Amino acid sequence: MILGEAAAAMIISKDLFLLGDQDYLRLPNKDEKRSQGPNMGRTNTAPNHRVDSTAVHFPCLLDQRPLPVHLAFRGISVSVGGRPILEDVDGLVRPGQVLAVMGPSGCGKTTLLNSLSGRLKLDSGQIYFNRDPLCKRWKRKICYVLQQDIFFPDLTLRQTLEYQARLRLSDVMSHAQKMQYVDHIIDVLELNNCQDTIIGDYLKRGLSGGEKKRANIACELLTNPSLMLLDEPTSGLDSHAAHSLMMTLKRYAVSEGKTVVITLHQPSSQIFHLCDKLLLLCNGRTAYFGDTCKVVDFFSSVGLNIMPHYNPADFILEQIKGPQDVRQKIILAAEEARKNKDYPIELRCHDVSFITEKYDHKILPPSHGPYPSLEQDALNQMEPDVRRLWLDTHSHASSSVSSDTNDADCYFSWPTSFWTQFKVLAQRNFQEARPRMLSKLNWVQTIGLGILAGLLWFQLERREEALHDIQGWMFFSTTYWMLFALFGALSSFPPEREVINKERRSGAYRLSAYYLAKMVGELPLTITLPAIYHFISYPMLGFHSPLVFLTLLGFLLLNTVVAQSVGFFIGACCMDMQVSITMSALYTLATQLFGGYLATNIPPWLTWMRYTSMVHYAYQNMQIVEFSDGLPILCAKKSKFAICQMSDSIPVTSILEAQGTYLPLWANTLVLLGFLFVFRLLGYMVLRYFNTPK
Repeated sequence: MILGEAAAAMIISKDLFLLGDQDYLRLPNKDEKRSQGPNMGRTNTAPNHRVDSTAVHFPCLLDQRPLPVHLAFRGISVSVGGRPILEDVDGLVRPGQVLAVMGPSGCGKTTLLNSLSGRLKLDSGQIYFNRDPLCKRWKRKICYVLQQDIFFPDLTLRQTLEYQARLRLSDVMSHAQKMQYVDHIIDVLELNNCQDTIIGDYLKRGLSGGEKKRANIACELLTNPSLMLLDEPTSGLDSHAAHSLMMTLKRYAVSEGKTVVITLHQPSSQIFHLCDKLLLLCNGRTAYFGDTCKVVDFFSSVGLNIMPHYNPADFILEQIKGPQDVRQKIILAAEEARKNKDYPIELRCHDVSFITEKYDHKILPPSHGPYPSLEQDALNQMEPDVRRLWLDTHSHASSSVSSDTNDADCYFSWPTSFWTQFKVLAQRNFQEARPRMLSKLNWVQTIGLGILAGLLWFQLERREEALHDIQGWMFFSTTYWMLFALFGALSSFPPEREVINKERRSGAYRLSAYYLAKMVGELPLTITLPAIYHFISYPMLGFHSPLVFLTLLGFLLLNTVVAQSVGFFIGACCMDMQVSITMSALYTLATQLFGGYLATNIPPWLTWMRYTSMVHYAYQNMQIVEFSDGLPILCAKKSKFAICQMSDSIPVTSILEAQGTYLPLWANTLVLLGFLFVFRLLGYMVLRYFNTPK
């Protein structure tokens, strides 16, 4: 029930708890370290107890030790869509302990972790961290390792960890210190041999399943969290890899005084006995809570005896998946166990009858919010280390958090500044997107298409007979790169959104920093291929003026960036890829139809749609530049332009008038910039207020 010898060395002194919102101890400066010697200047809280012959040590982490977490949750009830998932679930886990949450599929294990992390709203119940109600300040001190391994597949393991360290570790730390964190995490989780391997996915071979699990945990351990929540980290691993991972987590919890809650589906007996506490769920209700080593005795007390040399984990799972009467008997026995004197005193005290029947005098210390205070006799029943943790955290909590604590009261500051987040995210976006946007296939496609377009429209004469072909090159160039950029952004957004949502839930960075960094980081990649195409095809078409060449390139790139903005917006709005592709296809086809090349005699009641076409403005601008500053277009003998009766060349105004109404160059440019700004802003608003991660 109580921490015992391991806890005695893990509980931090009262002075540390009274630090309040200062999460970490002060780092001694170089002079202090030199005078204190190698063993001074750091808080030693590692216990003497060892899981095996090798203990985990984090020299760089010990200088900044966060508050240990005493996690208690009582009466947790959660329903989704009117269907109850959890009903009246209790649990308690202290620093240095590992709480295993077990049960059959669909019993509510992941729902419980979501509730403890604050990602799911409770119907009833309370969750307390060191007697503080769960709030935003505490959410930032929790690491939640999801069952799915969500990463950028083209980054190596070390690059992934380095970017996480630069984003999530405080700006007061130097770059060298952050890299030291990364080195130690890699060493402890035994990832040295694969640190330069890409993460990979189902198309690209990269890390193995076990290595991805460790990488997932490593990303969260970088922040030195107080509480670790892990959702089935051993799933998909072989027995050796699963046991090795659990041994590492256990050593880390004991040596660093971390509080660990982990869900397990069907563990081996070795993994099962590594856990200190066990919470067994059956149909969302508590079937057992207590010491792992006592679960067999509990089942024996209800007439369910385990066979010799049988895996206890397999045995208890078989029982709670058995007949209805057996399951009901187990649940009733678990409810009776709550009234037992061996049940944790912190969880028993919510039973008012227990307090009033056993004690007559006043409760000390004063009650803090809905979390009950313990009477002096109840406190005396605790072991000294647990009692000190209880009282010290109470003195801190009563002075820092009121009974009506909400997210606004729990002040949280980002670990890094906006500029740091922007800079790191821009670098990461560039590095992550470069293999995808500038792949060998895209290079071959761009160069081949540029040569083909140049050959098709090779050295066109500046005559009216070739006017339609010159316009064809302009229209093809604008529409092709519009489609390329829009659908490229669309296809890359869904997998990236999963990573961004995971990082946003953990409070790694501001959404605004990510959004601006994505625009800036991917801008060089977005314009590279269209520029290469233009450098190849336009000189083959007929090079007349460097100014015209560069101006046409500018409008081609502007149209490409605008199309990418539309792709971001549609990708942010549509969670379903098929829906987003359908919407994008409808918009791009309409854009081409009303662009001014395929159809010029548009019915009057449809003319308004041309003003929603980005191609319309870019195509007009390219014509204005090409036909105004370039060589004149000579009239044909039988010209369709009336101006040719008085002139030998066709002015640009006559060419544009033949397509309908037109705007001047500056107006078309402003409209394109407006498209760019509006769609980027709308994409941000959707991510910020509508499709926010739950």
